[in-house]
Amino acid sequence: MHFLCRLVLLLHVATAVSATPFLGELKEREEQLLGTYKYVIVGGGTSGLAVANRLSENPKNTVLVIEAGLVDQHEDDLLLQRYHGNTMHSKYDWNVTTVPQTHLGGRVENLPIGKVLGGSSVLNGMMFDRGSPADYDLWESLGNKGWGFKDLLPYFKKSENFTIPSELQVGEFGITWDPSVHGFDGYINSGFPNFIYPQNKNFQTALNSMGIPTSGDMEGTGLNHYWSPNSIEPTTQTRSYARRYYDLIQPRPNLHAITSRHVTKLLTKETSEGIQLIGVEFAESKEANRRTVLASCEVILAAGAVHTPQILQLSGIGEKALLKRLGLSVLIDLPGVGQNLQDHPFATLNLNLANVEHSPIDLEKNATYDAEMKALFYSSRQGPWTAGSPNSVAFLPFSTFSNRSVELLAAYAAQSPDTYLRPGLDARVITGHKVQRALLLAALSTPKVATMEFIFLSGANRKLQTPLSVALQHAFSRGYIEINSTDPFAAPIIDLMTGSNPVDLDIYVEALKFARKVVATEAIQILQPTELTPGPLVKTDDELRIFVENTLSTMFHPSGTASMMKREWGGVVDDRLKVYGTTNLRIVDASIQPLIPATHLQATIYAVAEKAADIIKADLS
Repeated sequence: MHFLCRLVLLLHVATAVSATPFLGELKEREEQLLGTYKYVIVGGGTSGLAVANRLSENPKNTVLVIEAGLVDQHEDDLLLQRYHGNTMHSKYDWNVTTVPQTHLGGRVENLPIGKVLGGSSVLNGMMFDRGSPADYDLWESLGNKGWGFKDLLPYFKKSENFTIPSELQVGEFGITWDPSVHGFDGYINSGFPNFIYPQNKNFQTALNSMGIPTSGDMEGTGLNHYWSPNSIEPTTQTRSYARRYYDLIQPRPNLHAITSRHVTKLLTKETSEGIQLIGVEFAESKEANRRTVLASCEVILAAGAVHTPQILQLSGIGEKALLKRLGLSVLIDLPGVGQNLQDHPFATLNLNLANVEHSPIDLEKNATYDAEMKALFYSSRQGPWTAGSPNSVAFLPFSTFSNRSVELLAAYAAQSPDTYLRPGLDARVITGHKVQRALLLAALSTPKVATMEFIFLSGANRKLQTPLSVALQHAFSRGYIEINSTDPFAAPIIDLMTGSNPVDLDIYVEALKFARKVVATEAIQILQPTELTPGPLVKTDDELRIFVENTLSTMFHPSGTASMMKREWGGVVDDRLKVYGTTNLRIVDASIQPLIPATHLQATIYAVAEKAADIIKADLS
């Protein structure tokens, strides 16, 4: 295969380059594209641009990125923390919704995911943290050789350009760091904003007073309280996002990208070694003519946890019964495609602090103050306009925040593996969940893996003065992504199935009770807090559970829908990220995560992409 792909590429380039030289820029029309590229990458988001960058470092590798969304125009809504969250529900968002969530009162959830060059790194909350080492070691425990934390750490570092905290930040907040776990010459800037709201320190002090330490550097532990960096450019104090993998290398004549093009189908042929990908079909709109582009070596899916399984299913790769029901030819029976959907749902204790000078909501409510802070930002890149993403967070093991951890883990263990899963699942998918469950039960009973995140003062929600949110990191509920039409422009069914396992909701009750204990500490009481929601009338566990069911929402971290696991466990890709049954189709996005790590996802996705690029290079050589 590798010899043939080189030969085909050489023959094509010999005829194509002389007529149409590479321009090393975004292509506006199909006529500007080559007929064949060595690598075709579907999706120009967080992972797709990183992989494209690394593969095109070799000038002999021609690489095409096909992105369904637009190219951003560096708008303030995108770049500035002041307008955090404004790119959600915009033209840069797929604007998809879930089906009614049965266990959340039938509510339909918005699921923001990026439809733009740069993907969800354009929409996200700019948190740049990692899970604990044990989180990634769980991936290796599922049979994925080379995917433990020690193997991923070099790739976390490779993607990162860390700016050490300033003397002021060290002095005021006690932020410390370990240079051995950071990178200093990667494409994505990470660091702390020039302004951090002082009340973040109170949250740290409150947790410390409860016996919860502050980590010396979250990048090495990912547990307890820590100061989280953001993906922020240190000079301009603006968003650092995946477009840097493309913008900072132009012109590179062997790397092309075309936007506003929707991949409709993977093009394949059968060989004695399996299904070979020969290219992709795409179109500008449902009404436009379908175009094709060929791949002489590999097709790489980086379309994200929602659209990667959709493209696979539309191309005949997925659960046999689903494909037959829709009249699609079954190329590969892979029942795990679209299954194992995981997320980090969150609920919020909404506080009002009477004894604070300012909070993010003041920028919305006080036009004079906002104008003064705007002037400060543009004159010196200082002040609250540089802030927005959370910086003071805690990722806590189960026994740290609840005295019912043993009881609730036993409740999970007593369940039959398929009791709260989607009815009618293939036995292989159920087996995979059983294996996952056993690993999670063991891990969550230790202090090495976080069960819950406690996140203080999220500026992205500027409607609340002081949100204290709790997010379950390892839910046992599992959702799915599934096409219900052969129309590639129709959104797939998205069912997070949040709360389908009732023990998940019990853990939220425990987390909210712990959050109230945090608020009761002297460090928070000095700020004169009032609990607005759930509110003082919501007291019992049953009342808190109803509050959770009525308010729980997604943190838009969809993962796991093309999991890296054994095929007999419902896996979709092997530990070389190659789709089972194919010779040259890989997946490099969040869908390959078999177990979602206890962290915000972007740093992990960059690391996965960096490692994926090295795997692809190594396999070719």
